[in-house]
Amino acid sequence: MIYHIETEDLWQQALLDGEYLPENFESDGFIHCAALDQVTNVADKHYHGSNDLLLLCISQKLLNAETLWELSDGLYYPHIYGSLNLSAVVAALPLYCDSDGTLRLPANLPEDTDDVPEADP
Repeated sequence: MIYHIETEDLWQQALLDGEYLPENFESDGFIHCAALDQVTNVADKHYHGSNDLLLLCISQKLLNAETLWELSDGLYYPHIYGSLNLSAVVAALPLYCDSDGTLRLPANLPEDTDDVPEADP
């Protein structure tokens, strides 16, 4: 599972359009995502104090576009090179902002089992 942060309004527009591309896709050439252990740092760096945010939980197995894990700021982050097919988003959950502006993960994150490779018999 990989994760992407977006506003409620832009996600609702994507649902109407039938696909998702963030506003910065044309300039960046990919959709910025994060692993679960990177989400809170990314959220606080780029969205500290923001409200009306959703955490898109994306199944890598269901993605139609190519995903590459690329080095940025000393860590590897997943980047989706193409539009995000809505069927790959297994949940869109609200990110809550604490009184100090820190964003915290939702408590009801989906299980990450769909991206674990199956064992050979």
